[in-house]
Amino acid sequence: MNNKEKYKIAFRLTTGSSCGLTFLEDYLHHNQKTDIAFIRSIYMLLSYNVELLLKSRVVMLGSFLNENKLKNKLINLSHNLIKIKKELGSAELFKVGIREIIKSDTSYIIKTTSDTEIKIEDFIDIRYDYLFGKMRSISGNEYEEIMKYLKDLFKILKSVKKYNEQTE
Repeated sequence: MNNKEKYKIAFRLTTGSSCGLTFLEDYLHHNQKTDIAFIRSIYMLLSYNVELLLKSRVVMLGSFLNENKLKNKLINLSHNLIKIKKELGSAELFKVGIREIIKSDTSYIIKTTSDTEIKIEDFIDIRYDYLFGKMRSISGNEYEEIMKYLKDLFKILKSVKKYNEQTE
């Protein structure tokens, strides 16, 4: 695959991520309530859109014989932000505004280069937690926290788009 072909795919990934993050921002702006069912869905959307954002860089930086090889790579990375982090490497993450991604018990902590932390729930864990009897507690200030996360994620998105365009 050449860079133009990869860019079309990366563009679709960042567009999806951008739409998803914008949806979350707009929704939270008008719906400032949190309950366990509500916040669970928000965390799933947040996790999914961060994954799309990071995978767009995997697409642009990788060498793929064809779309099937690319698809297999993305499927093998699954929803695991640590695998994606290893695929991209520290220098690449730093370029787009991420200092570190750390896995905790049920979530990832993304440390930004501007010294903020973004908590992203593990997509698999948040989807299937009820199967394993996991109970999440909510503090009631999730709305404010997620709005802060979105502010930082939009900065990362802007950087990712810029580097995707340069790689094109």
